[in-house]
Amino acid sequence: MATRYDQLLSLIDQHKPHLIIEVGVHRAVRAVAMCERALKHHKAVDYMGFDVFETMGQKFQEEALNGKGMPTEAHARYALRRAQNVATANRRSLGFNLVIGDTRQTLHGRPAGFYGALAFIDGDHRVECIRADYEALKACPVVVFDDYYVPDARGVTVDLAKYGANAVVAELEHYGAKVEILPAADPCKHGGVIKLAVVRR
Repeated sequence: MATRYDQLLSLIDQHKPHLIIEVGVHRAVRAVAMCERALKHHKAVDYMGFDVFETMGQKFQEEALNGKGMPTEAHARYALRRAQNVATANRRSLGFNLVIGDTRQTLHGRPAGFYGALAFIDGDHRVECIRADYEALKACPVVVFDDYYVPDARGVTVDLAKYGANAVVAELEHYGAKVEILPAADPCKHGGVIKLAVVRR
């Protein structure tokens, strides 16, 4: 059975981005998978990842509803360097840049240089942070939100007024954006199940 992240790789196949932007790198598992898939379509791919890594403590991670544990810059950098070496051995080029810190300081308000990119938003799970991350990345032709929550069989989900992409997706649809909710869903430790939502320009 496909997971929601299998669908992310299918989006890479469909849109064939040269540049991948990710908010919420963690240990770069998703970063490496996306870059490897994009390198099947191009000889050169660039990746830019934004994460607080160890600069913020456990309290921040809990407030952000981070269910994966403390992110590790060294682990992420090692994984991306390994992927870079594999790409080089296969006569491909993988460039990467890790931007460390809260996206409210590192991403929001940056000049928009992300045209042609596929962006994956999976960082701070608070609604206001997801909304601001999207505003910073909305010039990208494809923006994928993780953490679109759906109630589970018991009718349980997280507090959608505080967490998840649902409120942002509803706002975008209200103003005429076409948003696709992809079908595959994975259980969430905080309640409910998680899907991906995709906005295409």
